[in-house]
Amino acid sequence: MHFNGSIITSVQADRILAFKLDNALAGVKDNVASALQQMGDGITRASYYTSCFMDNYQDVCTKLKHEDLRFISGLIQLYKDRDVIFEMIRLYIEVHFKNKTEGRVQNILRKIVGAGVYLSTTGTTNRLLIISVATAVCQSYSFHTLVHGRLSQVRTLILKGGVTASAISFSVYGVVHEAANCADNLKKFNAFYYQALYERNLEMMYFIIEPLITRSPYLNPMLISDDELVDLIVRLTR
Repeated sequence: MHFNGSIITSVQADRILAFKLDNALAGVKDNVASALQQMGDGITRASYYTSCFMDNYQDVCTKLKHEDLRFISGLIQLYKDRDVIFEMIRLYIEVHFKNKTEGRVQNILRKIVGAGVYLSTTGTTNRLLIISVATAVCQSYSFHTLVHGRLSQVRTLILKGGVTASAISFSVYGVVHEAANCADNLKKFNAFYYQALYERNLEMMYFIIEPLITRSPYLNPMLISDDELVDLIVRLTR
């Protein structure tokens, strides 16, 4: 009986070890796939610079250079100000509350609280409500899962990238490629928010919070109803 028990214990231990190994290998696989994707995007973007040697594609070349400079500017902002990510979330909320009357703000506040969203303050002013909602978003599980994960990925790529200088360069440039695509999509679907970020040199940093924002469909901030705005906020804070 003791011998059988030892066998069972051993088998269970092997299963646990195999399970942990599978998870570890899956993580490695995902990281390698992500790194290769970033390098591939970097190579693709670098290849676009051949347009600089063609007279008919100078607009493409100009756009690439502009995006690269804006990306560097955004990184500087991110490095200098630890509250940049919060500011980006605050701006997103602010854009959707713009031009809302006091009555509508109060109605939205009641519905948000009624939906079970905890707000650090129930101040009646538009400004206090925006800050309180932005804080709730930044304290949410989704924020920590999606945004912190993206920040860690970017930090790893920039600091490590690969074993060679060229791998590092292409990995980092892959991040720029992704940032540019996210900024272009934002400009297309929410020009108001894009403009708010652009005025602060942050539109190329939008890719960091993009997974959180796109969990909900893009809605026109100027036409969004109170119920749609409440639903948007609830989704962001879950």
